[in-house]
Amino acid sequence: MSAQPACITPCAVPPAPSAVVHFSMRAALWLAGVILPLIALAVALFFLLVVGFDLPPTMIVPTLSIAAVPLANALLLRALGSARPAVSRRLGHWHGFAIGIGILLTLLLLPHTAAGVSGLRHFGGGLLLLAPLLSLLAALAMRRLLKAHVRLPAAWPGVLLALAIVAVPELPQAITQAGVHMATRDAPATRANGIRLLRALGSRQILLRLCDTGNDRLASLTDLVMLTSAGTTSGDAREAFYRLTGTSFDDLPDAMREAAG
Repeated sequence: MSAQPACITPCAVPPAPSAVVHFSMRAALWLAGVILPLIALAVALFFLLVVGFDLPPTMIVPTLSIAAVPLANALLLRALGSARPAVSRRLGHWHGFAIGIGILLTLLLLPHTAAGVSGLRHFGGGLLLLAPLLSLLAALAMRRLLKAHVRLPAAWPGVLLALAIVAVPELPQAITQAGVHMATRDAPATRANGIRLLRALGSRQILLRLCDTGNDRLASLTDLVMLTSAGTTSGDAREAFYRLTGTSFDDLPDAMREAAG
């Protein structure tokens, strides 16, 4: 029985495994999906400390939900940095929750997106207003990149959870703020649409509070977003209230105005 011939040429060595996404792409996703939203959240909380706001108990869940966005994105980016990515079902749903929060924050800041874009020329200051939008786009890009290599759990259960525990309680506040914003614009059609929105879906109690304090009283995630961008002043709210009811806020009974505050 003859011996096997010796291997003359060098045997091929399999290449070392590398990350599924190029380094430059991961760096961009880290910036948009993790670093930028962390900076925006830190700036918002620092602003509250400087102004002297106390974080009410009603703001604990929304604040923790916002913090979940960069954390979930960071964990998904770790998977993208692996040669053999793996995403658990729990992480997939959690990332879906972060996407839901990103959608909510993007919608809340939608009226200020143009200001954020124009602010980019001022040393990139507008990036803070664009942080929710950019982190949402980064989160969606991460899922798309991972789907080419691993089966991801559905995002919709997490999105629905975010909408249920954060978005739904915010709706009256957000709609009323949007109605006030529209009802005090210069364009007659916009003012008319704002009055219709306030009449159909706005909260009279929230409108009265805005007439008294504007966004100076932190009571919701919408207030926090408005405080760090372009808040609703009591003057704007009083103008909208007068156009809605035909009655001046100052002419209301003292008991009603004190209850609003």
